[in-house]
Amino acid sequence: MFREKLLKNKIMWFAGAAVAVLLSGCSSDMSVSETELNAEVAKRLATNQPDIIQLSLEESTLNLDLLIKEANIDLTERDGGLVMVDMKTDIRGTLNVFGQEMTMKAQLDPSFESGLRIEEDRVYLVGAKLTQISVQGNSISDEMFRNTLGSLHGDFEKALADYFNTHPVYVLNHSMTEKAAARMVKNIVITDDSIEFMIF
Repeated sequence: MFREKLLKNKIMWFAGAAVAVLLSGCSSDMSVSETELNAEVAKRLATNQPDIIQLSLEESTLNLDLLIKEANIDLTERDGGLVMVDMKTDIRGTLNVFGQEMTMKAQLDPSFESGLRIEEDRVYLVGAKLTQISVQGNSISDEMFRNTLGSLHGDFEKALADYFNTHPVYVLNHSMTEKAAARMVKNIVITDDSIEFMIF
């Protein structure tokens, strides 16, 4: 029994070492395609509902929840590599306008761009910068809501950045190759179709 366990451990160690040796021979031996990344994000959203980003201000003028329904990622080499994200969310909560508290509900579709970072085996979006926000089905005046969102641009952007800084969009655990590579990745390069993981 003990010998069998020892033999099994040795086999697993040698398999891991073999994968590590294979990976170490290349500067970029692994990548994740844009399609794979979007499939992973969709899977995570489907299994983590409701997935909420909270946006509240100390002045109590705003207390909103963004319920993430969909996120579509587009990878581009522009400006050294960017992750472009289009989201569909439901926004619900209260808004204080001219001293009057109003309950609101709308579909909010923000778009933003970001970079990437890897921490252990997890890939995160970093430095989210809002590029566009569209509002549909708002229960209060569109103009009033857009003006309020405009004044809260920085707070909204920070809420997005904080969320994606703690919620990975991809985890390198889908295969033995990914798991081995995760321990040796030194850098990430964004291309037009994929994320390249640089081993050296």
